[in-house]
Amino acid sequence: MNAERKALLVDPAFILLFSVRLKGAFKGFTGSHPGVVPIPADDARVYLEGLAEFERRLLGAAFLETRRITRWPLGRIVLEGLADEAPAHADVYLLSHKSGVALWEVWLPAPSQSFDAARWIAWLDSEAEDGLIVRLWRFLGSVNHEITGKVTWSGLYLPLILLRLRQQPLAAFIDQNGPDLVRLLLLDRSQRALKPGVVAEELSRDYCARQGGMTLLSRRSGLDLHDQEGAAGDVPPAGLPPKSALPFLVTLELLLLEHAVLQHLYDRLSRHMPKSVEELITLKQEVIDGLEEYYGAITNATRFSDAVTADGERLLGVEDIYDAVMERLEAVSFTITTRSQRHMTLLQFWLTIVFGASEIGFIAASLSTWYYRTGLIAVLAWTVGAALVTGTGLALMLKGKVE
Repeated sequence: MNAERKALLVDPAFILLFSVRLKGAFKGFTGSHPGVVPIPADDARVYLEGLAEFERRLLGAAFLETRRITRWPLGRIVLEGLADEAPAHADVYLLSHKSGVALWEVWLPAPSQSFDAARWIAWLDSEAEDGLIVRLWRFLGSVNHEITGKVTWSGLYLPLILLRLRQQPLAAFIDQNGPDLVRLLLLDRSQRALKPGVVAEELSRDYCARQGGMTLLSRRSGLDLHDQEGAAGDVPPAGLPPKSALPFLVTLELLLLEHAVLQHLYDRLSRHMPKSVEELITLKQEVIDGLEEYYGAITNATRFSDAVTADGERLLGVEDIYDAVMERLEAVSFTITTRSQRHMTLLQFWLTIVFGASEIGFIAASLSTWYYRTGLIAVLAWTVGAALVTGTGLALMLKGKVE
């Protein structure tokens, strides 16, 4: 059985997504970058056109015309010194959002090889010394520092694993490799076997609606698996992602952008307290605009994968950070409203004192004018004195109520 499993080949590929925060408005890459060469023009064109086609189908032309998201090709990074089965290069793109958050999108095709979950888990380990991720960021770090001010990613890291079977139906492959598939999905490096119930539960959350296909999602990664029958008409040009994987990729990109936007809004609300109602209104408008992905693109435009969206928001913590943003926004609103009410109360307090003192002063002036017909100084003394005494008395009487 082991020899048979080793003889069966699969075509693996990986798309790595790293969440970052840009320093400012991004208008494209300029100049050359060490270790980065241009992506072959045909490869970049087919890749971008394929994703644009699915984005248009899933999100709608109206959403794309707003240019809330833009994909920028950076270039190709040659990966040397790895095993023969490992990807030989990485094609790197930046997906930027108008709010200032972005995703590094790294496409890593690998040669056909035997199924080996442990091998691929090691490749996708972001902390493995001199591993694939570390080698990639030796080149990507300088570019990232240029556009974000940091040498590494600042948000979530999520790999998407694509497996295409050559010689075996999907059902038979899952029967033989189910536990290892779940280990791969969870990026589990432990040598201890998973419980059968855990394996069955994870495999049951299959979002793919097509025969011969399986799509899984966890907090650690996404997995898209198809056999030849399920991938009919899905064969891309050499080295490019299969068409059947693009909807899942677009959905995960939007989920990660959604998370990054919400995280930015939470940080913004926590870091900056508006000092006026006008500033609060401006901040609220920024929050509402930033939540467009949460209210619109994610919830309405991706009905093809409602289950992926719902589970993705839960697994990636989008729901939690959304609740935190709304709670923080309510707290800020309450603080500003309370502060404004206090200002109005203080204004009413001083107006009461001023008008009350002035009224008593006018009465004192009238009475003193009648009594001191020719004594201007005496009239003024009575007027000012009465106003001051009345103002002081009103202030002392109302101060406790205002506090």
